[in-house]
Amino acid sequence: MVFLGLDVGGSKCRFEWWPVGSGIGGDAASVQPAVHGIEATVEGMIAALRQATRVATPTAAVCALAGAGDAKTREALVAGVRAGGVAFPLAVVGDVVAAAAAGLADGPAVLVWSGTGSFAIARAANGELHRVGGRGYLLGDQGSAYDFVRRAAAAALLAVDGLGPTTALTAALTAAFAAPAPERLGAVLQRLSPGEVAAKLPVVLATAAAGDMVAKAVFADGVEALAMLAAAAVRQAGLTSTALPVAFGGGVLTEAAAIAEALSVRLQAVGARAPRVIAPRGAAQAAAWLAHGWHHRLSPQYEWVNRVAL
Repeated sequence: MVFLGLDVGGSKCRFEWWPVGSGIGGDAASVQPAVHGIEATVEGMIAALRQATRVATPTAAVCALAGAGDAKTREALVAGVRAGGVAFPLAVVGDVVAAAAAGLADGPAVLVWSGTGSFAIARAANGELHRVGGRGYLLGDQGSAYDFVRRAAAAALLAVDGLGPTTALTAALTAAFAAPAPERLGAVLQRLSPGEVAAKLPVVLATAAAGDMVAKAVFADGVEALAMLAAAAVRQAGLTSTALPVAFGGGVLTEAAAIAEALSVRLQAVGARAPRVIAPRGAAQAAAWLAHGWHHRLSPQYEWVNRVAL
């Protein structure tokens, strides 16, 4: 028996197999119901599943999808994929569930995830998962790559209008987004997807590293936002930070060393352990692990797939 897992995030779709090494992992195009709609997401899922299963047919599969936390959305996606000819057992979960499986499989702990979006999840002593954040780029995703760039762009425009201190972010972001003038920066960003905005995080980090005080404040505020997500999740789970295991995941915390280091220092200052960093393909591998446990009705995988909506 082999099991397939797909992790479809805001900018990337990765697929992996369980047991590890039993199939060939890879990447496919990313789709999200909130961004692309149900019909287009179904088509994208079918294409990704066909790409992943060229070599082998899985016993079962779990697709972890950004924006699929709602039960009706998941049901519509599964029905659409079924109608499209996918015959093997398939479950759809929110991408947050796969992240939890990657970081919290061993027991009580807190996971902080920052990529295009962000969230924190704590696993309580009774196995329940408590999620904070991840409410979308418009009203949430504090401390995500999108949020860092949004904060920086807002500060740049405040400087343009004389409402905030001058900053090198204004010129840096105007160039990075190819805006015709600093005053047009907002109009340019509003036409872009969250992933396209988030991709300019290195520009913000480089400006902060060069000593720009406004960029450094944006950096500090973003790190503090992630720490607050973690603290809220820990409280909801009835845990304390003392000697608490911590996991980091998502492109920001696996690729932006300065952010990961600053957040690690912040969390260890309140007693948490040094973080374990989830590999970039860890959520896809965890989705395959969920598929294995879902098929065999193992705990906690079966409960997390069938009963958890995060």
